Amino acid sequence: MKTAFTLAETLITLGIIGVVAALTIPSIIKNYQKKQTAIKLKQTYSLLTQGIRMAENSLGSTEGWEIVDSTTFSETYIKPYFKVIKEYNSDELPLNYQISCNDEGTCDTYGGFPGAQKLILPNGILIAPNIYQWTISGKTYVSATIIVDINGLKPPNRYGRDVFMFNIDSKKGLIPYGLGYVTGQTAERDTSRDTLMEGPESRACKKDGIYCAAVIMMDGWEIADDYPW
Repeated sequence: MKTAFTLAETLITLGIIGVVAALTIPSIIKNYQKKQTAIKLKQTYSLLTQGIRMAENSLGSTEGWEIVDSTTFSETYIKPYFKVIKEYNSDELPLNYQISCNDEGTCDTYGGFPGAQKLILPNGILIAPNIYQWTISGKTYVSATIIVDINGLKPPNRYGRDVFMFNIDSKKGLIPYGLGYVTGQTAERDTSRDTLMEGPESRACKKDGIYCAAVIMMDGWEIADDYPW
């Protein structure tokens, strides 16, 4: 006499496996995506740092760079030190390519790059050297930033997911945006993890997401459980 599973027992077992898979696979995929994002962001930071150092070797320290607009910044200090395989101007980008902030929708002004060149590198990363200027008490300040989309033109095109911002600090070199001076301010700020993650500034990681690269770097190039995903 041979023993075997009945059809009902087989169906019940398959049902249990299906339920377990449905509960665990999304979490596995999410953790994988977060890991890959952190890895690629770190690689991008390393690549940008190498390019900036090459520019400094040729043109002197960033502290002496004369940066007046996004085009000059890109043409003089960025493009010659990176291998660019494709370049877009603002009116050449696909119509469906829009950068979004976590809770503010499309970043039409701050956080966007309407006047910046968009450069595609061999690894598919999009970089946009961009200049922000602001005036306080009659004095004009300039912030040299590099906005990156680590998977190029592919979605979701959102700060904190595949879009991140770095800043060229005259004393600290290339750093994630938020760890040094930021647009609209003239003095050092609180750069604790809580401030970068929660605010009160609107650029915080859990708000518009622009400080997210700083949070990931501060966490040892890992995406923590409290990170907005």
